[in-house]
Amino acid sequence: MKNEISRALLKRHELLAELCDVVERELVDLGTPADTARIVGAAVVDFLSCYWAGQVVSFPKDEYYRLTLKELEAWDMYTGNNLDQVARHFMMTPRGMRKLLRRIGERIKAQCKAQAAPGQGDLLGKPEPETEEL
Repeated sequence: MKNEISRALLKRHELLAELCDVVERELVDLGTPADTARIVGAAVVDFLSCYWAGQVVSFPKDEYYRLTLKELEAWDMYTGNNLDQVARHFMMTPRGMRKLLRRIGERIKAQCKAQAAPGQGDLLGKPEPETEEL
């Protein structure tokens, strides 16, 4: 049992150290001075380790529902009649962009449906990309 406790402590330390490094690196990339970024990273880790102390937190591996920033950018750029423009922007073919937008729309609908109250529909959804006959 003592071996399991020390393994858990090592995992906890590894997670918090990596989180501190990621926060620091992201802030530096955004133009924050390195010293300030290091302090903010440590503050975030301190807050999480105190606030969530004693809790068991699980991070799911399933990335099906995660949308990348580029996917969200493409979705936001698409207005319903500018498929070619969005495809050129992301250096894709219109057909590939259409398929990507359809997949993004399906994932967003699935997320909204999972979060929506029963019986509530999506009245303000994005237009579906036009379908292409093969």
